[in-house]
Amino acid sequence: MSDWIDIAALAKILAIGLVGGAGLAAVFAFGLVGLTAHQEARTAGGGSPVALAGAGFAFLVVLAGVALGVYVMLSA
Repeated sequence: MSDWIDIAALAKILAIGLVGGAGLAAVFAFGLVGLTAHQEARTAGGGSPVALAGAGFAFLVVLAGVALGVYVMLSA
């Protein structure tokens, strides 16, 4: 290929950026959907502990991703 551009390293950075950026945003959106489902079930007179647990897990994944990103940036 090229002596100046490392295509493998560029592809690795692109993949990590897509997973870290778009992936965490999608997981956060799933957390919001879970919270909305729980709130709607609660308004209807019940509750949805599965939706609430799923939302909590999604938010924990997002928090862990953000913490990992901060750790990686500060350790470099």
